[in-house]
Amino acid sequence: MEAAPRLPMICFHFKISTEAVSFEAKLKEYIAKVYHEDPNSYSNEIYELECLRAGASRPTEDISSCELLKEYYCQLHFLKSRFPMEEGQPCAIYFSWKDTYTNISCSVQDINFELMCILYNIGALHTQLGAADKRSTPDGMKMACSHFQCAAWAFQTMREIYSHMVALHEANEITHAMQLISLAQAQECILEKSMLDNRKAKTIAKIAVQVMEYYKQALTYMQAAREDSELLRTEKYTLKYLPFKIEYHRAIALLYRGQESEEQQKMGERVAFYQAALEHHEEARKHAASMSSSLSGPFKEALAFTLDVIEGKRKAAKNENEFIYHEEVPDRQTLEEAPPACLVKGIPFSIYDTEVSGPDIFAKLVPIKAHEASSLYSEQKAKMLRRIGELVEAKNQSLAEFMSSLQLETLSQMHQARGLPQEIVDRAAALAARPTACQDLVAVMSKLSNSYHDVEAMLRQPPDPPPAKI
Repeated sequence: MEAAPRLPMICFHFKISTEAVSFEAKLKEYIAKVYHEDPNSYSNEIYELECLRAGASRPTEDISSCELLKEYYCQLHFLKSRFPMEEGQPCAIYFSWKDTYTNISCSVQDINFELMCILYNIGALHTQLGAADKRSTPDGMKMACSHFQCAAWAFQTMREIYSHMVALHEANEITHAMQLISLAQAQECILEKSMLDNRKAKTIAKIAVQVMEYYKQALTYMQAAREDSELLRTEKYTLKYLPFKIEYHRAIALLYRGQESEEQQKMGERVAFYQAALEHHEEARKHAASMSSSLSGPFKEALAFTLDVIEGKRKAAKNENEFIYHEEVPDRQTLEEAPPACLVKGIPFSIYDTEVSGPDIFAKLVPIKAHEASSLYSEQKAKMLRRIGELVEAKNQSLAEFMSSLQLETLSQMHQARGLPQEIVDRAAALAARPTACQDLVAVMSKLSNSYHDVEAMLRQPPDPPPAKI
């Protein structure tokens, strides 16, 4: 079966910076006070950092902006290692961002808020790039899949590391749902590729079930967030979009389960799977119809194509079973879904990868902790070297005393003067003539040891009592 026309992907919008942030005063004051260096010598570095933030604050929808956001994110981590910029710390400054969904601005005196917003924009940009990629070629499909996996990692990291900052703008459940939606769409790209490559029906069914599972989990989190707070217009659209995706991919999974049954010559089961696929396709059509025409329009072609395929296979299977195979059609409730096959995961980037971070802007400014760690390392290293040196010296002394006791120099002088003593030569010759001398010695020593133990045992036995007097 050919792949159905492609469904549009969900993408998320950026957070936008509302005002410039001046690092200069705080950083220069800290450099002079703590590092005891001329703060004016770092004016170029501070200006470079501010320019980097200006570019990262209003990204555009292209790869270069994605690279810029990641570079700024890495540089913020490097900056954080040198300057205490969290809430209540000496270098803390206000970072202000506006949420494009709510148009609400938020200012927080904590560098972690800046890191969270940049990471969110990285994830949002990857979803936009993934949704914009033309999935008509293998390379385009692969690139879209990679973008969604990168987005999933960004949202996951936000949720795990900056959860206290995420709560300032939206519920943590929403961020979790965004992660799952990104994974679902990455898996969806693999599903499309598998269908185009005509992979085994069993494999395609498993991939489709995993897509459905991701969307189901995302819907659960979105509904939990709705119970806690009022959802935005975009999130309400997502709440309508997710049920459609769930039912549509369940229909796809059941369709391929029917093909799998056909390959296994289970003709009655095949009919049941095709009928179930048709029922879920109808549910997907209802969800699409509940959305406005501008939103449901892109789904119509995919639904019509899939309906033709499912209905055609269902009718053919039903007729063949009624007139040829006469197998019992099992009840819908007894059918087993294919186990899910997860083929995607978040793709991270390393802040220590120079191709991502670029050169460290404040590389000349060594952090205080690095100085302390270096000093501690040198001290510990010196202690270990002294201890090892003392052990080596003690062993050298023991070796020298042992060598002295052997009087090797005296023997060497005697050999040089008149050769080895005749007694040593005779004993060496006698030893060479008896190759079993060592074994004989060991046997004799063993006998001697046995005799020793026997005598020892006899001596330890108590003496016999004297005879009784009559």
